[in-house]
Amino acid sequence: MPESCLGPICEYVHLLSQWLKIHILPFGPLLTATVATVAGIVAVISILVTKSIARKRAAIDFFLKTDMDKGMVDAHKDFEAALEILKTHKGTMAEFSKLDAYKNIRAYLNIHELVAVGIKNKAFDEQVCYNFWSDALVRHTAGTYALLQYESELEGGEAAFLELRTLSGRWQKRIEAWREKQRKKKAKERKAKGTNAAPTRLLHLLKL
Repeated sequence: MPESCLGPICEYVHLLSQWLKIHILPFGPLLTATVATVAGIVAVISILVTKSIARKRAAIDFFLKTDMDKGMVDAHKDFEAALEILKTHKGTMAEFSKLDAYKNIRAYLNIHELVAVGIKNKAFDEQVCYNFWSDALVRHTAGTYALLQYESELEGGEAAFLELRTLSGRWQKRIEAWREKQRKKKAKERKAKGTNAAPTRLLHLLKL
């Protein structure tokens, strides 16, 4: 390159370095802090996402086991059979507690309690659990209300199935809110169909 070209280039480089020194360099510490903050935020978000995925996987693995494991399937069958016995039981709950059906119900309620404890301690993702398990958990809690009440009234049993009872109450409210939303949606759809049907009937009459 001719030496005549080096002069302007060197001058431009010098001017650029001076401009950076005057306008950018004073913000160096601020830029460093900003980059460090952004990097920290990204790291925290990454950790939260990883934990969320782990909770979802843990919940899915647990529910897969409840559907596939023979022991869990047998426990569910025993629970359903015991529920029928509980429904027809005429005696006191103290008398029912001496039957095998009582033990079978408690055994399956312990699974529900485990789910509730897992959600509380953030081992399971609540939304995944709600989508898959809420109907069974709420229904089983309602069906065994007398037994749960009996357990909680025993000496030292105040905390018996506490997390299950708490979670069931919260999910019951969510289910009721969803059902109400669906009722309103269907009513709105029926109203819209009725409004659209009126002009059609009028046109039909005019053709006659």
